[in-house]
Amino acid sequence: MFLIWQLHKKNLIPASLPVILDSPMGARALNTFNKYPEWHKLTEEDSADMKNRVHIVESFKETWKIIDDSRPKVIIAGSGMVTGGRVLTYLQQYIGREETTVLLAGFQAEGTRGRQLLDGAEEIKFYGKYHQVKAHIDILHGLSAHADQTELLDWISDIKKVPEHVFLVHGESQSLDMMRVKLKDTYNWEAYIPELYEIADIQL
Repeated sequence: MFLIWQLHKKNLIPASLPVILDSPMGARALNTFNKYPEWHKLTEEDSADMKNRVHIVESFKETWKIIDDSRPKVIIAGSGMVTGGRVLTYLQQYIGREETTVLLAGFQAEGTRGRQLLDGAEEIKFYGKYHQVKAHIDILHGLSAHADQTELLDWISDIKKVPEHVFLVHGESQSLDMMRVKLKDTYNWEAYIPELYEIADIQL
């Protein structure tokens, strides 16, 4: 949203081009940022100006009205790795059109539809069907909201009570194992990397 707003301010995109945020979680996050301005560097005036440039979808019914509107538009929809969410509804209608650009935001993990698209898949499966990929696929690096290993270790340094259980479940296998070793070497925490669908019995 910020980058699109910057393009708008510099007259690098048409003022008439609709920009749509169709992500319930994204809308809630935006409300949180507006509620706590100390969390970011935008002034209240700039934050309001940016928000006014974007139309925020209120309901799934409105999603279909947007799809039925044939005008060019920019749609910001979750999820970022195309694993679920509103983006699938849009892709169902647009992925087979050559005039569509799918701009992936940030890292695309192995095994996700986002990675498949980035790797040049000619078709992807969702909603139980295969869909031909005729859209142009591109990626915008540098927008990940995830902390890196150093930032996570720094954040952990503020935790006073050592947790009884630490499970590492998010990330690719090599990165997870490196984090496990770092936790042991830096804080003497015993971290565990569970297998998919593994069940852990934790006594509270």
